[in-house]
Amino acid sequence: MRADLVPGNPFPDISLPEHTGRELSLAEISSAQPLVLCFVRGWWCPKEQVRLANLVGLQEELQREYGRIAVVTVDEPYVNGAFRAGLGAAFPFLSDEERQIAQELDLLELTDELHRPFLPFTFALDSNLVIHKVWCGFWYWGNPTADELRLALREITREEQPTFDPQYVWESGGAAPPGAGIAGEVIWIRESSGGRELWRGVHEGSVPEVGDALGRSSVDGRPWIVEEVERDDGRVAVHVRKHGASHDPRKVGHHVTAPR
Repeated sequence: MRADLVPGNPFPDISLPEHTGRELSLAEISSAQPLVLCFVRGWWCPKEQVRLANLVGLQEELQREYGRIAVVTVDEPYVNGAFRAGLGAAFPFLSDEERQIAQELDLLELTDELHRPFLPFTFALDSNLVIHKVWCGFWYWGNPTADELRLALREITREEQPTFDPQYVWESGGAAPPGAGIAGEVIWIRESSGGRELWRGVHEGSVPEVGDALGRSSVDGRPWIVEEVERDDGRVAVHVRKHGASHDPRKVGHHVTAPR
Protein backbone atom coordinates (compact mmCIF):
# COMPACT_ATOMS: atom_id res chain seq x y z
CA MET A 1 0.00 0.00 0.00
CA ARG A 2 1.29 3.45 -0.87
CA ALA A 3 2.84 5.16 2.16
CA ASP A 4 0.44 8.12 2.18
CA LEU A 5 -2.74 6.00 2.38
CA VAL A 6 -3.03 6.32 6.14
CA PRO A 7 -5.63 7.84 8.49
CA GLY A 8 -5.63 11.63 8.37
CA ASN A 9 -4.58 11.88 4.72
CA PRO A 10 -6.93 12.44 1.76
CA PHE A 11 -7.66 9.48 -0.49
CA PRO A 12 -7.09 10.22 -4.21
CA ASP A 13 -10.33 11.05 -6.02
CA ILE A 14 -9.94 8.22 -8.52
CA SER A 15 -12.28 7.93 -11.50
CA LEU A 16 -13.14 4.57 -13.11
CA PRO A 17 -15.95 3.04 -15.23
CA GLU A 18 -18.83 1.43 -13.37
CA HIS A 19 -20.70 -1.65 -14.63
CA THR A 20 -22.46 0.37 -17.38
CA GLY A 21 -19.15 1.75 -18.64
CA ARG A 22 -19.91 5.25 -17.32
CA GLU A 23 -16.97 6.87 -15.51
CA LEU A 24 -17.56 7.77 -11.88
CA SER A 25 -15.29 9.53 -9.41
CA LEU A 26 -15.26 8.84 -5.69
CA ALA A 27 -16.50 12.39 -5.08
CA GLU A 28 -19.53 11.72 -7.30
CA ILE A 29 -20.28 8.45 -5.54
CA SER A 30 -19.89 9.80 -2.01
CA SER A 31 -21.93 12.96 -2.68
CA ALA A 32 -20.10 14.63 0.23
CA GLN A 33 -21.04 11.81 2.61
CA PRO A 34 -18.83 9.24 4.37
CA LEU A 35 -17.71 6.46 2.01
CA VAL A 36 -16.88 2.80 2.61
CA LEU A 37 -14.42 2.02 -0.20
CA CYS A 38 -13.59 -1.64 -0.84
CA PHE A 39 -10.93 -3.03 -3.14
CA VAL A 40 -12.01 -6.55 -4.08
CA ARG A 41 -10.21 -9.54 -5.58
CA GLY A 42 -13.06 -10.47 -7.92
CA TRP A 43 -16.21 -12.51 -8.44
CA TRP A 44 -14.27 -15.79 -8.48
CA CYS A 45 -13.10 -15.56 -4.85
CA PRO A 46 -15.49 -17.26 -2.37
CA LYS A 47 -14.17 -15.15 0.52
CA GLU A 48 -14.96 -11.98 -1.41
CA GLN A 49 -18.45 -13.23 -2.19
CA VAL A 50 -19.10 -13.49 1.55
CA ARG A 51 -17.46 -10.13 2.22
CA LEU A 52 -19.62 -8.37 -0.38
CA ALA A 53 -22.79 -10.14 0.73
CA ASN A 54 -22.18 -8.62 4.17
CA LEU A 55 -21.79 -5.18 2.57
CA VAL A 56 -25.09 -5.64 0.75
CA GLY A 57 -26.63 -6.26 4.17
CA LEU A 58 -25.52 -2.74 5.16
CA GLN A 59 -26.72 -0.86 2.11
CA GLU A 60 -30.23 -0.20 3.46
CA GLU A 61 -28.68 1.61 6.45
CA LEU A 62 -26.38 3.70 4.28
CA GLN A 63 -28.69 4.87 1.50
CA ARG A 64 -29.85 8.12 3.12
CA GLU A 65 -27.56 10.78 4.65
CA TYR A 66 -25.44 8.30 6.52
CA GLY A 67 -22.90 7.15 3.94
CA ARG A 68 -22.12 5.43 0.66
CA ILE A 69 -20.40 2.24 -0.51
CA ALA A 70 -18.15 1.72 -3.53
CA VAL A 71 -16.32 -1.38 -4.75
CA VAL A 72 -13.30 -1.52 -7.08
CA THR A 73 -12.19 -4.70 -8.88
CA VAL A 74 -9.86 -5.61 -11.77
CA ASP A 75 -12.76 -7.26 -13.64
CA GLU A 76 -14.30 -5.73 -16.75
CA PRO A 77 -17.55 -3.73 -16.38
CA TYR A 78 -19.67 -6.55 -17.86
CA VAL A 79 -18.41 -9.04 -15.26
CA ASN A 80 -18.86 -6.48 -12.48
CA GLY A 81 -22.44 -5.94 -13.61
CA ALA A 82 -23.23 -9.65 -13.37
CA PHE A 83 -21.50 -9.94 -9.97
CA ARG A 84 -23.32 -6.85 -8.67
CA ALA A 85 -26.72 -8.07 -9.90
CA GLY A 86 -26.21 -11.54 -8.42
CA LEU A 87 -25.48 -10.03 -5.01
CA GLY A 88 -28.39 -7.59 -5.16
CA ALA A 89 -26.00 -4.68 -4.63
CA ALA A 90 -27.29 -1.13 -5.07
CA PHE A 91 -23.85 0.50 -4.95
CA PRO A 92 -21.35 1.00 -7.80
CA PHE A 93 -18.73 -1.54 -8.84
CA LEU A 94 -15.79 0.19 -10.53
CA SER A 95 -13.47 -1.50 -13.01
CA ASP A 96 -9.67 -1.16 -13.04
CA GLU A 97 -8.98 -3.69 -15.82
CA GLU A 98 -5.58 -2.24 -16.69
CA ARG A 99 -4.49 -2.31 -13.01
CA GLN A 100 -3.50 1.34 -13.38
CA ILE A 101 -5.01 2.40 -10.04
CA ALA A 102 -3.90 -0.85 -8.39
CA GLN A 103 -0.28 -0.15 -9.32
CA GLU A 104 -0.46 3.58 -8.65
CA LEU A 105 -1.74 2.95 -5.12
CA ASP A 106 0.38 -0.19 -4.62
CA LEU A 107 -2.67 -2.36 -3.88
CA LEU A 108 -1.95 -5.41 -6.08
CA GLU A 109 -1.97 -8.88 -4.52
CA LEU A 110 1.47 -10.00 -5.69
CA THR A 111 1.08 -13.68 -4.74
CA ASP A 112 -1.77 -14.30 -7.22
CA GLU A 113 0.05 -14.30 -10.55
CA LEU A 114 -2.99 -15.63 -12.45
CA HIS A 115 -5.62 -12.98 -11.62
CA ARG A 116 -3.35 -10.13 -10.47
CA PRO A 117 -6.19 -8.82 -8.30
CA PHE A 118 -6.45 -6.14 -5.67
CA LEU A 119 -5.47 -6.92 -2.14
CA PRO A 120 -8.78 -6.78 -0.22
CA PHE A 121 -8.37 -3.42 1.46
CA THR A 122 -11.27 -1.50 3.01
CA PHE A 123 -11.08 2.25 3.65
CA ALA A 124 -13.54 4.28 5.70
CA LEU A 125 -13.43 7.83 4.31
CA ASP A 126 -15.05 10.91 5.79
CA SER A 127 -17.21 13.37 3.84
CA ASN A 128 -14.08 15.10 2.50
CA LEU A 129 -12.58 11.76 1.33
CA VAL A 130 -10.06 11.86 4.17
CA ILE A 131 -9.03 8.40 5.40
CA HIS A 132 -10.48 7.56 8.81
CA LYS A 133 -9.65 3.84 9.09
CA VAL A 134 -8.01 1.12 6.99
CA TRP A 135 -8.35 -2.68 7.07
CA CYS A 136 -6.48 -5.34 5.07
CA GLY A 137 -8.36 -8.60 4.48
CA PHE A 138 -5.58 -10.72 2.99
CA TRP A 139 -6.67 -13.06 5.77
CA TYR A 140 -10.45 -12.96 5.88
CA TRP A 141 -10.56 -11.98 9.56
CA GLY A 142 -8.69 -8.81 8.65
CA ASN A 143 -11.82 -7.49 6.95
CA PRO A 144 -13.98 -5.16 9.06
CA THR A 145 -17.18 -6.59 10.44
CA ALA A 146 -20.46 -4.80 9.89
CA ASP A 147 -20.28 -3.49 13.45
CA GLU A 148 -16.74 -2.18 12.93
CA LEU A 149 -17.93 -0.28 9.87
CA ARG A 150 -20.88 1.07 11.85
CA LEU A 151 -18.53 2.23 14.59
CA ALA A 152 -16.20 3.90 12.07
CA LEU A 153 -19.12 5.72 10.46
CA ARG A 154 -20.39 6.68 13.91
CA GLU A 155 -16.99 8.18 14.75
CA ILE A 156 -16.93 10.11 11.47
CA THR A 157 -20.44 11.46 11.98
CA ARG A 158 -19.71 12.41 15.59
CA GLU A 159 -16.67 14.40 14.42
CA GLU A 160 -18.44 16.05 11.49
CA GLN A 161 -21.93 16.75 12.83
CA PRO A 162 -22.40 18.78 16.04
CA THR A 163 -26.01 17.54 16.16
CA PHE A 164 -24.75 14.10 17.12
CA ASP A 165 -25.67 15.64 20.50
CA PRO A 166 -28.70 17.60 19.23
CA GLN A 167 -30.17 18.86 22.50
CA TYR A 168 -26.87 20.42 23.56
CA VAL A 169 -26.60 22.29 20.24
CA TRP A 170 -30.22 23.46 20.24
CA GLU A 171 -30.10 24.60 23.86
CA SER A 172 -26.85 26.49 23.19
CA GLY A 173 -28.34 28.75 20.55
CA GLY A 174 -29.86 26.57 17.86
CA ALA A 175 -26.75 26.01 15.72
CA ALA A 176 -23.17 25.20 16.66
CA PRO A 177 -20.39 27.73 15.85
CA PRO A 178 -18.96 27.84 12.30
CA GLY A 179 -15.73 26.20 13.48
CA ALA A 180 -17.45 23.11 14.86
CA GLY A 181 -17.80 19.84 13.01
CA ILE A 182 -16.81 19.12 9.43
CA ALA A 183 -13.62 20.73 8.13
CA GLY A 184 -13.96 23.41 5.45
CA GLU A 185 -13.43 27.13 4.97
CA VAL A 186 -17.08 27.64 4.01
CA ILE A 187 -19.81 25.36 5.28
CA TRP A 188 -23.57 25.28 4.92
CA ILE A 189 -25.80 24.57 7.91
CA ARG A 190 -29.30 23.30 7.22
CA GLU A 191 -31.74 24.38 9.90
CA SER A 192 -35.35 23.87 10.86
CA SER A 193 -37.79 26.76 10.51
CA GLY A 194 -37.00 27.64 14.13
CA GLY A 195 -33.25 27.90 13.47
CA ARG A 196 -32.25 24.56 14.98
CA GLU A 197 -29.33 22.90 13.20
CA LEU A 198 -30.05 19.66 11.36
CA TRP A 199 -26.73 18.91 9.62
CA ARG A 200 -23.86 20.64 7.89
CA GLY A 201 -21.51 20.15 4.97
CA VAL A 202 -18.76 21.86 2.96
CA HIS A 203 -19.92 24.57 0.54
CA GLU A 204 -18.19 24.62 -2.86
CA GLY A 205 -17.85 27.85 -4.80
CA SER A 206 -18.25 31.47 -3.84
CA VAL A 207 -20.01 32.55 -0.65
CA PRO A 208 -23.72 33.12 -1.43
CA GLU A 209 -25.79 36.12 -0.38
CA VAL A 210 -28.73 36.19 2.02
CA GLY A 211 -31.81 35.24 0.02
CA ASP A 212 -29.97 32.98 -2.44
CA ALA A 213 -31.19 29.41 -2.96
CA LEU A 214 -28.77 26.55 -2.21
CA GLY A 215 -30.52 23.65 -3.92
CA ARG A 216 -33.79 21.93 -3.10
CA SER A 217 -34.83 19.40 -0.51
CA SER A 218 -34.69 15.80 -1.71
CA VAL A 219 -37.67 15.08 0.56
CA ASP A 220 -40.26 17.66 -0.50
CA GLY A 221 -38.64 19.73 -3.25
CA ARG A 222 -38.71 23.00 -1.33
CA PRO A 223 -35.73 25.35 -1.82
CA TRP A 224 -33.05 25.85 0.82
CA ILE A 225 -32.75 29.65 1.18
CA VAL A 226 -29.80 31.47 2.78
CA GLU A 227 -30.98 33.13 6.02
CA GLU A 228 -27.61 34.33 7.36
CA VAL A 229 -23.92 34.32 6.48
CA GLU A 230 -21.88 34.04 9.68
CA ARG A 231 -18.12 34.65 9.87
CA ASP A 232 -16.03 33.55 12.81
CA ASP A 233 -12.25 33.15 13.14
CA GLY A 234 -11.62 32.57 9.44
CA ARG A 235 -14.56 30.21 8.90
CA VAL A 236 -17.80 31.06 7.14
CA ALA A 237 -21.15 29.41 7.94
CA VAL A 238 -24.03 29.76 5.51
CA HIS A 239 -27.29 29.16 7.40
CA VAL A 240 -30.12 27.85 5.20
CA ARG A 241 -33.76 26.99 5.85
CA LYS A 242 -36.57 25.62 3.70
CA HIS A 243 -39.03 28.09 2.20
CA GLY A 244 -42.38 27.64 0.55
CA ALA A 245 -45.48 25.64 1.35
CA SER A 246 -44.89 22.40 3.19
CA HIS A 247 -45.76 19.14 1.45
CA ASP A 248 -48.40 16.65 2.57
CA PRO A 249 -46.54 14.66 5.30
CA ARG A 250 -48.38 11.52 4.25
CA LYS A 251 -46.57 11.57 0.91
CA VAL A 252 -43.10 10.51 1.95
CA GLY A 253 -40.33 11.75 -0.33
CA HIS A 254 -37.32 9.98 1.14
CA HIS A 255 -35.49 7.86 -1.44
CA VAL A 256 -35.68 4.79 0.77
CA THR A 257 -36.94 1.48 -0.58
CA ALA A 258 -38.63 -1.28 1.32
CA PRO A 259 -36.33 -4.16 2.30
CA ARG A 260 -36.45 -7.10 -0.08
